[in-house]
Amino acid sequence: MKKIMMQALAKAGDVLEVTFSKDFYIRNQKSFVLYEDGIPLRKLLPVSQSESGSSYLYTLFTKGVTYRPGHIYQIKTTENYFIPIDISFLAMTPAFEEKYRFDGPLGALYQKDKTTFRVFSPFATSIVLKLQRKGEYSFRSYVMERNDENGIFETTVEGDLDESRYCYSAKIFGEINDVVDPYAFGLGHNSLYGYVIDPKKVYRISTDDNQLPPYRGRQSSIIYECNVRDMTSLSDIEDKDTYEALSRDGLKTKGGLPMGLDYLSSLGVTHIQLQPVLDFRTIDDDDPSSSYNWGYDPAFYFAPEGSYTKNPDDPYERIVELRSLVGAFHRRGLRVVFDVVYNHVFSHLHNSLSLLVPQYYFRHNNDGTLSNGSGCGNDLESRHYMCRKLIIDSLLHLVDFYAADGFRFDLMGITDIETMKKAYEEVEKKKKDVLFYGEGWDLWTNLPADEKATQYNSSKMPFAAFFNDRFRDVVKGKTGESELGVKGYLSGDTNYRDGFKHVFLGSSVALAFAPMFKDAGQSLNYVECHDNHTLYDKLKRCCPEESDAELFRRIKMITVAILTSCGIPFFHAGQEIGLSKGGIGNSYDAGDKVNGFDWKLLDERKSLYYFFRDAISICKRMEDLIGDQREELGSLISFENLPYGAIKVNYNLKDFSIYILFNPTKHSFTYSFDDYSQLIFNETGNVEKADFYVKLAIVNGLSVSIYLSRRENK
Repeated sequence: MKKIMMQALAKAGDVLEVTFSKDFYIRNQKSFVLYEDGIPLRKLLPVSQSESGSSYLYTLFTKGVTYRPGHIYQIKTTENYFIPIDISFLAMTPAFEEKYRFDGPLGALYQKDKTTFRVFSPFATSIVLKLQRKGEYSFRSYVMERNDENGIFETTVEGDLDESRYCYSAKIFGEINDVVDPYAFGLGHNSLYGYVIDPKKVYRISTDDNQLPPYRGRQSSIIYECNVRDMTSLSDIEDKDTYEALSRDGLKTKGGLPMGLDYLSSLGVTHIQLQPVLDFRTIDDDDPSSSYNWGYDPAFYFAPEGSYTKNPDDPYERIVELRSLVGAFHRRGLRVVFDVVYNHVFSHLHNSLSLLVPQYYFRHNNDGTLSNGSGCGNDLESRHYMCRKLIIDSLLHLVDFYAADGFRFDLMGITDIETMKKAYEEVEKKKKDVLFYGEGWDLWTNLPADEKATQYNSSKMPFAAFFNDRFRDVVKGKTGESELGVKGYLSGDTNYRDGFKHVFLGSSVALAFAPMFKDAGQSLNYVECHDNHTLYDKLKRCCPEESDAELFRRIKMITVAILTSCGIPFFHAGQEIGLSKGGIGNSYDAGDKVNGFDWKLLDERKSLYYFFRDAISICKRMEDLIGDQREELGSLISFENLPYGAIKVNYNLKDFSIYILFNPTKHSFTYSFDDYSQLIFNETGNVEKADFYVKLAIVNGLSVSIYLSRRENK
């Protein structure tokens, strides 16, 4: 039978719209009666009546009516039909936001002899906890008690409920929905239920934080972005695509090079940034190979993604595997950055947040429509107290359960500055050396410009670093599909030489461009990330006449520029060996063959791999030589223009000088130093042990070289 549609929506405090489907005959309604909790309040007369092809619409004025969340409001028709009234507009009002707040813990709060369940849902008139204990075949129901002051529902169930699955059956505006707890620490396959988790079981898995080397500051960090699935998807190892597979050591390519965890730890980077590992929507946990997605379609913010685990229906499996993966990285001296997506959810209509508190967690435009700066149909309203709490609680949980060492914030410009500040303050209390950075793009979300966590407001967020798109575009050229043919400095357009000087100094000096940052440590220097084309594919488009050998020389130059510029170096998996995505820019769902790390290609291009390791090694060697002059480094660097558009970077330090010569042209020339300088690095890699000194250097085309000049040699 087709469902009869009768709806009542409070548009504001004094306007009510009642809609009837034409599929159900209703004679002309001359009056209605407004009810609260079954008691008539007043008679209402329509002030307007209209119709569309499928429905009739009545507009009523309700001036003087004060709706109270948690109470049942209905409109009665002439035929005595009672229609529930949706009063979710209140969630967008300051009064609602200021009243309904709670600072305590939410979710399933486990103790050995009892568990307290606590959920935020001010509009709900009733919520029933549906609980299935481990080993039982049916669910038991427990009525939750409502706190009218803060909109919290709570109940405590006696007994050991570890691994019990549960959901909330919430009645809101006359409709009952089963809702998974947005604070669930554990989930079953495809996130159908939340699970009660005993934290003590999780803490038994060591994360080996004590194996990490001392943190030397954010400009000493070298970040490498990768995806859990991509790092093993193109291998033939057991349980590939999982947390466990990536945490396994001793893996080798057919050519004898390290794979997976061993490969990552061999590079010399300091931080591994994992693309989203919190639960996302669009992969079938029971058949993950049937589809592919990066995971920027979040569903839940406290439980790991199930498609990356061997057994998605075991609530502990994914938790233990992810925590173990972090421990494996830590034992290798690698810190772990979690890529978090607090700017939108996959579907706001079907997300637990909307089902429990309609309209509240999402930002709206002035006309009441959803703000969509994310381009995903919704933006989280981070300024709302309980949404801000959700974000901060999630970050703290990632530090607590998974020993996170840093966070990369997707579309960070959607979030407000105050939320980012409070989040950093709270997280830093738990982990002093935490790294905060994100995409500071200025997006069209309904948030005042001076409140957005964008790169333009970097001075208000000194604790955060920002992806430097100016560095990206100056060094390699534009990234848009229609601009792939546009070159940057190191891809051959020497007109960008002064711009290169600017970005080399962390975009913090007025040289060629206005400064982006007061502190170069806020500049995250990159040319490739998961978004857009790979560096190799970009170079193929803007340098179509060049051979692979020539493109590889450009990749080497760019690698050294990223590592030696002021700021934080950032690399994407495969960038170091010229990995291609077949010319696909946005490959978020393009599958394993496009996105997976090609271990066969690593064997073929092992010289690029060795160069990358050497480049990181020489970068760390330079950092040791610079020592306590690091903070003033920007003022100690100068530049010298060389023939044909090449450039020499001078580090003018107390006891020695370091010179880096970049030649992005195909012209070779000679350069005369003031005194003998030691060649320590060139396009072949680290040559410091050769003890080779020159006064007249040959600067090859498409080359980078580094020289060391000690004061005692002068």
